[in-house]
Amino acid sequence: MANTQALTEHKAILTKYAISYQRAHARDRHRMERIVATFVNDKEWVGAGIIVEEEMKVMISACAAQLLKGHPDLVLKHFDKIIVYPDTYRNHRSGRRHEGEVRPATGTVVISWDDFVNGYAHTHDAHNVGLHELAHALWFENTIENGEDNFLSAVFLRQWNELAADEVRSIKAGKKSFFRDYAGTNEAEFFAVAVEYFFEQPLEFRDALPEHYALLCSLLKQDPAAVMVLN
Repeated sequence: MANTQALTEHKAILTKYAISYQRAHARDRHRMERIVATFVNDKEWVGAGIIVEEEMKVMISACAAQLLKGHPDLVLKHFDKIIVYPDTYRNHRSGRRHEGEVRPATGTVVISWDDFVNGYAHTHDAHNVGLHELAHALWFENTIENGEDNFLSAVFLRQWNELAADEVRSIKAGKKSFFRDYAGTNEAEFFAVAVEYFFEQPLEFRDALPEHYALLCSLLKQDPAAVMVLN
């Protein structure tokens, strides 16, 4: 009964707030619900100066489901702790203000709730801290031997890495790019930024960089542009 009630509550939150869930095909909704339930129940949720309410857990989990719905059995097993700050926070190592980060050594994803909400309030600016940080987690998870590794196609990944390296060099050289300059930091940041554009500007991404877009569709096993056209 408790599980059924929780599922009903989660679906109500997803239906009201999660645009990716609202737009999804019925089959994909079921996948997303399963991923959300796993994240909410199996991850350790830690509030840093904030109480992590159930709605917050569901929304962050829905972000993960948006990214992972093409890999429905993937739950980012290594990253078992999610720390939520109320807003930007100071990283104790760098001393800089952060909106979020991923700490592979401790299996931790850190999110600023205010910036997370802002990312989904502006759905077309290709700046979404939730997608960005969870993309980092996915990238690391693929290389961590824990039974969930190597889920990204080696063939597509090799092609992606070649294109990414070229694009990073081009951005660093000051050449005009479809992506914002931060994508030129390194290949890992390029992937995370590309994921933001993939979900928030899929049609523009597909038109500007069709080869990159097609490879990301193949790696993540989904096509947001097709969903946008249908909706």
